Amino acid sequence: MAYWYLIHGAASTRLTWTRQLQVLPLVERASLPPLDAVEPPFLIDAWADYCLSQLTQPSVIMGHSLGGAIAQIMALKDPTMVLGLVLVGTAPRLPVNPDLIEALRKHPDTALQNIARWSLAPDAPSELLQRSLHQVASVDTHRALREFLACTYFDVRDKLHQITCHRAVIAGERDRMTPLTLVSEFREAWPDVPLYTIPNAGHMMMLEQPEAFNQILGELVERFNW
Repeated sequence: MAYWYLIHGAASTRLTWTRQLQVLPLVERASLPPLDAVEPPFLIDAWADYCLSQLTQPSVIMGHSLGGAIAQIMALKDPTMVLGLVLVGTAPRLPVNPDLIEALRKHPDTALQNIARWSLAPDAPSELLQRSLHQVASVDTHRALREFLACTYFDVRDKLHQITCHRAVIAGERDRMTPLTLVSEFREAWPDVPLYTIPNAGHMMMLEQPEAFNQILGELVERFNW
């Protein structure tokens, strides 16, 4: 049974993965350090180094959004420590709308509330939305800006062919933060990669549709002997 290392996304925490603990017995959830001394163009690379330093054995890396970018860099940096990748709501590049970056600079609290709303499908349960709004109220706004800026510099499309471990991609059908058009860019380098789309789920699919998400994880464990 493989060890799993789970990496959260921007403006988020390790609690992203709360509903997955029941199906992944050997698991650690990362808490990304702020790394204030590192400039945004180099943050994802630095977080990848940090996460690799936390691994005690070769592991399956599951990353969400920004965390998926970090996971891809980890696989490129040290393939001996990455048994597999599960890339959730992420893509080989993560462009961010310049208006959102500007809003995070000028009106960060409002911007973070909007991000919480956009990260869920429009008809997500109101209780989940309220929890998400409560969570982002505690997010450091300067850190959130740096995290989204880091995403704007990420693009590994020309390096994907170097990643040869087992891979799988999970997308939300109604993801407005990393839409399917971006996620599908994995297919250009990995035409045979399993790509699962969860119906009626947004960017936070692991919380919106945990049963469907966990069923996919079970299939991947069996498929790849993880």
